[in-house]
Amino acid sequence: MKYLITLSAFCLLAIGTLFPPPSLAGGDPSIVWDGSELPQGVSFYWYEPSFYTGFAPRTQDPTRPHIRLSRGNQLRITLVLGEQELDNYAEDLLLRFNTYQALIDKQVIKLSVNMAYERFVAAMEDNGVSELAAARTSMSPEEYRQKTVTLMNSLNPGAIFPIHMDFAQLLTSWHKQLLTIDDKGLSNKVTLLDAANALLPGRINLSVLSDEQKNQLTTLITTVQSGTAADSPEFSEKAEQFLAAVSHGHYPVINGFVETVEFTRIVPVGTLQATVKYKQWKLSSFGVTGIWHLIPRKIGRGQLGMVDYLSPNPGYGYIPLLQYQHATGKYYNAYHNAGVRTNLGEARFVPEEWKHIPGERNPKKNYQNLWIASRGPASHGCTRLPSGYMTEMRHILPSSSDLLEKVATHRNRPQCYDLFDIDGNGTPEVMGVQYYLAFAGKGHVPTNAYAQNNRKDFYTWLYADNISYNDDDTAVIKETLTCRFVGKKAKEAQSYQKQPLHEAIYQPEAIQFYRLLAADFKSDKGFTFNHELRRIAVGNDTDSTKLFLQ
Repeated sequence: MKYLITLSAFCLLAIGTLFPPPSLAGGDPSIVWDGSELPQGVSFYWYEPSFYTGFAPRTQDPTRPHIRLSRGNQLRITLVLGEQELDNYAEDLLLRFNTYQALIDKQVIKLSVNMAYERFVAAMEDNGVSELAAARTSMSPEEYRQKTVTLMNSLNPGAIFPIHMDFAQLLTSWHKQLLTIDDKGLSNKVTLLDAANALLPGRINLSVLSDEQKNQLTTLITTVQSGTAADSPEFSEKAEQFLAAVSHGHYPVINGFVETVEFTRIVPVGTLQATVKYKQWKLSSFGVTGIWHLIPRKIGRGQLGMVDYLSPNPGYGYIPLLQYQHATGKYYNAYHNAGVRTNLGEARFVPEEWKHIPGERNPKKNYQNLWIASRGPASHGCTRLPSGYMTEMRHILPSSSDLLEKVATHRNRPQCYDLFDIDGNGTPEVMGVQYYLAFAGKGHVPTNAYAQNNRKDFYTWLYADNISYNDDDTAVIKETLTCRFVGKKAKEAQSYQKQPLHEAIYQPEAIQFYRLLAADFKSDKGFTFNHELRRIAVGNDTDSTKLFLQ
């Protein structure tokens, strides 16, 4: 599909052969959401800066995150944790806590709006973070890392996955695939890419083979076709060497098992406010697809030159944007926060119960606005995340802008699902998340809901007739098309039938609003403070002067 590019608001609006049905064109004005439960998202009064109060791990290695946008309008962020990430985890938490507390004690900032910081401190104390960090020298590295994984799991329920995969079983399956490659396949780059990635499906994500990798793979194929068995030491040794080469060593084989720990967050996202036709379905358009690296913002308003750009436009909530495409002039496409506020008194789909939620710090004053990402067509061209999860995404990635430029993001074609064995148990699932909010907007103002905010009504809108349910109410995607990446392009790959839908728990968003007392938070010093506060980590040299602590 070719898109005619035009400019609108902050991001690009991509237009082309679009097929908006009535339910997508402007939502349904008759829908009012169910308000029997508190809303997902972040409640607030008006725009103020915030900092991260969650417990996701962080990496300074840009090869460890895998970021993938897929059908169903969700973004999977998988972080493969190595020794450095595990060893630094508790100290990272303490460094953030000590910095936050120093800023409060020295009256650089004053907490406002909500009480996420108090929950952060309580969880740190309840889970013995400082005790674990203090005991590190009395433990072996292996024991300390295991206790760190236990701590991570407690602080990040449903997001930590220890991977323990039988390497012999992986080799048996891979051996069968290598046997099917003929002489023609040996010269076909797509065949070779598929073969390389099949050694550890979903975790090796090569889009191009280096000459050395191609030679290693070709040697393995000819070894198999010469009669070498799947369980032979020769094949196993060469396969293990190949795995190390194509995965940056992130998936070591230990005592016959692929062993690692992964953090995976499934995040609902809003994409281009347009649809594309695929078979009988009208799907959310993603604007651009393929592999896109994060890029610095060099043109525009505010402070420039870094990937983790802060827009002076209050609609972006003073939360970093991560650009992946420069369009023209000052316009970029980026991963950013919800992008719009839902006015609780004006949005017609907001239930009455949500209009009377008392503030945490000031219970006498009800919240007036809500940050919720619309999980569907929503944007002028960017990719919108819930504000708390955009904050978390920035936190997970490397501190420095230079390292952020090395982070790749994978954007499937709109018809391609993310089929991934999230826990390494041998059963791949279609990635999804328990988030049932989607609304249309005009400009930056929410107008009408696309669907009712309950699981089955929302899934009927999101997946149409491509979903069914088992007797135990678990969901199944009937036809699961996947994508491969060749060079920088996303292309259709294989289709599977009746794949289970993994419905990740939507964890409460973890950000704390604050008021900057040391300077105007919208000044250069205020923006510099905001940037520096988000980069705090072991291995990153924090500038105390920028934080007004010196």
